Amino acid sequence: MAKQNKTEEQNKDSASADEARARLAATGRNDACPCGSGKKYKKCHLVGDEQATAAPPEKPDAQELVASAWRLFEQRRPGAAEKEFKAALALDDKLTDARVGIGMARLAAGNADGAKEELGAVLASEQANAEKLKGEGVKDAFNRPDAQPYIRAAHALGCLAYDEDRFQDAATELARVYAIDEGSVGVEARMIAAKSLMKLEKPADAIAILEPAAKLDTGKGRVDVGLALAYFASGKESEARAAIERALDSNAHYGKTLLGKVRRRVENIAAAQPGSLEEALLYTQTYGDVWTDDAKKFLQTVLDARARTKGAGAPAKEEAATAG
Repeated sequence: MAKQNKTEEQNKDSASADEARARLAATGRNDACPCGSGKKYKKCHLVGDEQATAAPPEKPDAQELVASAWRLFEQRRPGAAEKEFKAALALDDKLTDARVGIGMARLAAGNADGAKEELGAVLASEQANAEKLKGEGVKDAFNRPDAQPYIRAAHALGCLAYDEDRFQDAATELARVYAIDEGSVGVEARMIAAKSLMKLEKPADAIAILEPAAKLDTGKGRVDVGLALAYFASGKESEARAAIERALDSNAHYGKTLLGKVRRRVENIAAAQPGSLEEALLYTQTYGDVWTDDAKKFLQTVLDARARTKGAGAPAKEEAATAG
């Protein structure tokens, strides 16, 4: 009986909608209402007919909300972004990317404890998948959508730990990233982890982290700068010299930025292309604080030696050209 009543009610609603559409199509706003009330249509059935024929509101899409939230985050509106991320989670509580977004939004808003809570929950929920990828020998995890939330959360927690002077925690969190990624994100994680270990006066451990990255094409010059410092701090001067020579060959600007001969902040990271002054400035801006005075003196000796070699080689080149 209840089912029959429901069907009759649906049929009645459908009939009402059809009648409303017919009235809307045939009647002007200021015409007499077809119901015979004597009133103008706009004063009688118009509003109800418009409501009866309006399309039902579409249910919000969780993925679209996440995309909108990231746009708000990029616009530096963390409060609005967090609300949007939460709205997406309300529709789909398995959207770990939304949880990462909440953590990042809280970081941007200065709520470090709230960020740790949310990002830590992401790591806990995705740890099994990360271990699976590690066991399979995956080295490009950031290119996999299912692994991105884990990597972003670990990277963010590592950077936060560094900012809070919890250097060992920073190295531990960032190790989660480069264990399964050797792309630009993984290399960056290695460099920040190595910087953390330099703060802890553990240059040998920093070397162990950076040496594998020096064999990759991604960020090669920057890795060599960090390696040069770690080698020097470990007393391995010849290795340090070779590393800084490789770095200077890839970008000759590293010397003058680390020695403070060029001072400028780089806000647009996209401008820091390989070999550019911006790349060298960005390295110094991010990692230069661990370069000690002694390390800078060593760097200066390398630069002086390169200048002498270049100067000595010039006449020989000119002679060869004349002879030719």
